[in-house]
Amino acid sequence: MFIKSRMFQLLTALALSAALVAPALAKEKAKGTPKAAAEFDFKKTSAFIKEMEGRPDFPVATVIANDYVYTLLAMGEKIDAGRQNAIIVNVKLGQQKNGGFTPDKTNKNASILYTDVALETLSLLNADNAIDRAKAKSFAASLKNADGGFGFSQEAKKSSLATTYYAVHVLKAVNGIDAVEKSKTVEYVKAFAKKDGGFGPEKGAGVANARSTYMAAYVLNALGALDEATAKKAVQFLEKTPYLDKKSKERPDLDEQLYAIRALREVGAANRVDKTIALNFMKRLYIKVNGGFGPLEGYGSTPDSTTTALRILSEIGKAKGAVPLVAKR
Repeated sequence: MFIKSRMFQLLTALALSAALVAPALAKEKAKGTPKAAAEFDFKKTSAFIKEMEGRPDFPVATVIANDYVYTLLAMGEKIDAGRQNAIIVNVKLGQQKNGGFTPDKTNKNASILYTDVALETLSLLNADNAIDRAKAKSFAASLKNADGGFGFSQEAKKSSLATTYYAVHVLKAVNGIDAVEKSKTVEYVKAFAKKDGGFGPEKGAGVANARSTYMAAYVLNALGALDEATAKKAVQFLEKTPYLDKKSKERPDLDEQLYAIRALREVGAANRVDKTIALNFMKRLYIKVNGGFGPLEGYGSTPDSTTTALRILSEIGKAKGAVPLVAKR
């Protein structure tokens, strides 16, 4: 059973560093940086994230390494060579004989989720070739099921929309799209479509969400099967969410905000992204005392929610650094 958001999927890893804290809110905008720099104290955010460096076993886990790398790059910082090498070595140690990656070097159960996280981390550090990419391709391909979907791991074989997305994302990253049986996978993914035009985590009746809509659109795009009608319906669904509809009474969600933006980009409607709504939402989640961002309004900051916030700020052009859109891999 898959949990709705990446943040909760990775709760164990987050608990290792959720109590990080750091110094006070900057009052001046740095010259030449985006306007958001005046609204968020990125020096504080950097200190918040860098607290994890103090762990003797840093970077501890695949997710922690990913949070650290993405967030610092998004804020326009450089990661020193020694720290980069330590992270690359840690990620490499997570690759198992079957080619997949684990949550940390002590765990031996590889999954497609952590394989995707590992590959993104290496890509951000321009170290794609540090691991055996052929084995990673073989691992992802081994999760393919007769229904056209992909499973979570070689032990947890049941297909889901999320794991199918991660598998296609990984296969595209390692030039392995040829391992996908396109017609079967397209049919499998389209079965998650809902009447309102969005996609949900379950087949048949159910509620659509931005995350599933993005994942479905990405897979269909990657396989050259995203038709105009499907894209148009997806936009119609997203228009009714709090990420585009200013009158919506639905409470926005951090992860869903990111996926709504990515879904619009994936269906060719990036111009429909409401950057003002997204930025105002980030302001409400910002924790001035330590520079981090919380997962929900009124909640304390965590490294993972802070990273998600920086991903959103990067997507809307409000972060300092030019972080590549790894989702385009």
